[in-house]
Amino acid sequence: MRRTIFAIALLTTLILSFTPAAFAAPGSSFSDVDKDYWAAKQILSLADHGIIRGGEDGRFRPADGLRRGELAKLLSEAFLLKQATGSIAFNDLSSDHWAAQFISKTIGATWMNGFPDETFRPDDATTRAQVAKILVQAKGYSIASISTNSFTDVASAYWGQPYIEAAAKNYIITGYPDGTFHPNAPITRAEAAALIYRSLVGKDFVIQTSAVNEITYEKHRRFQNSGPFSIHVLRIPKYASAATNLGLGKDRFLGLERLSSLAKRKNAIAGINADFFSSDSKSGCSGLLVDGQILSSPINERSHFGFSSDRSTFIDRASLDASLTFETTSGVEKTGVIAWVNKARDMVPSKDTIVAYTPFYGPSTLTNSNGTEVELRINKTVTPGSEIIGTVVDVRYGTGNKAIPLDSIVLSGIGSGKTFLTNNIWIGATVRLNFNLKPSWRDDTKAIGGGPRLMRDGQVSVENEGFESSIVSKRHPRTAIGIDPQGNLIILVVDGRMSFYSVGMTLAELAEEIKYHGAIDAMSLDGGGSSTLYFNGAVRNYPNEGKGERAINNALLWY
Repeated sequence: MRRTIFAIALLTTLILSFTPAAFAAPGSSFSDVDKDYWAAKQILSLADHGIIRGGEDGRFRPADGLRRGELAKLLSEAFLLKQATGSIAFNDLSSDHWAAQFISKTIGATWMNGFPDETFRPDDATTRAQVAKILVQAKGYSIASISTNSFTDVASAYWGQPYIEAAAKNYIITGYPDGTFHPNAPITRAEAAALIYRSLVGKDFVIQTSAVNEITYEKHRRFQNSGPFSIHVLRIPKYASAATNLGLGKDRFLGLERLSSLAKRKNAIAGINADFFSSDSKSGCSGLLVDGQILSSPINERSHFGFSSDRSTFIDRASLDASLTFETTSGVEKTGVIAWVNKARDMVPSKDTIVAYTPFYGPSTLTNSNGTEVELRINKTVTPGSEIIGTVVDVRYGTGNKAIPLDSIVLSGIGSGKTFLTNNIWIGATVRLNFNLKPSWRDDTKAIGGGPRLMRDGQVSVENEGFESSIVSKRHPRTAIGIDPQGNLIILVVDGRMSFYSVGMTLAELAEEIKYHGAIDAMSLDGGGSSTLYFNGAVRNYPNEGKGERAINNALLWY
């Protein structure tokens, strides 16, 4: 008796070899699939992404055959096939069959079909010829003008000959060393996983999407020959109701806090980690400007992401030109270079330097006793282009960790910087401080550092900003921010360092990726274990290689 398969048929309680996990955390394993097994990457990658799983006994059974119903399920999950409309009828299937909805999807996609006797035969073994046909269709390869016969056991009149040839030509499936293909041989589960993975290479799938207050979140899945990618994308319209804001861990320059905690405290809809920092509790972000006040000076002319009250945004490289000038007791004017503002003096690249500390840094300089520290009483904040006239009220030699009063700046010198301050500064001296930011930005600008730049004027441009080659050219978890032609923001966070879930990206790959999503200007932010994306109450990626959130120093938030 003919029975109808309805598209709404649901999988109930059967546990199947190719059943997708409801949530597939990175790190899937099977007791019968060693890491050096020929198809381990493909099997474990598909498992990590919830496309397949093994049995309850923890085995995958790679050498077992694959039933047609199981293939329909695997194809449905791997290619995110849509539910078919209408009804499909086969004599050997009922609407409550475990594979009904998946068979319906593959029939609707015209990737699978039944037999002349109006059966589907869901429990029959899947043959190599059947899989070749399906994968050629999935990849969209043409079978027109196929005339060659590459395999001795595949005749020109055989129904699957053009698909087998197209699959072989495009390196989806191969034959055997003796020149045969074995078109009617059952395909194994390991072979099926490997072939499905190969057919997915280069295809971008949006596997999750949601929106809150015009901000949209997408999770993308993509398999490459080098390994899988898990890519998280935020799209933030220029005039979204949630505006761009800077956030600091525990609201302190040197504070450390998990992004989820910071975002929830601020009632943010979305957030990402931002600038590089050191976890030594002495170094904040590498560059920070708030409403025209320099809170942390740029380093190595690195890129900054900036925004203003009118919702305009930009990416620009920045540097600081700062100095102190005074008259010696003999009336000679002397000028010294201030290399940094609010940096950990004992960790800066040059040991011959002067660092300016403002009250924003914290209650004291946190320096060791190897330098000289000078306190200047001032009445201005440090802003680009400003000249601040201060009076020396204290000089400390060889003590370190000097207090920073709220109405003062402390100059701390080490090496030749120490010698300069020691030999020339005295209590009561008048000192002129000049701080020039290049380029000049608007007074209401907020900006945070990162780098390097990834795109400039629509072209990929991974610029040299003093990063180590391993950071540039090796694959890591990544965070990036871009701007599209209309001024909308595009945020990427790429999981990494998880071999079978997401291998991470090089900076060149990250640049191409954010260009693919529509950016014309873009820069990288801090990556590695810091890469984190928060949206609508939860962290959406697997930060810190799946080990959990790392406490970070600073963030970009939207609320």
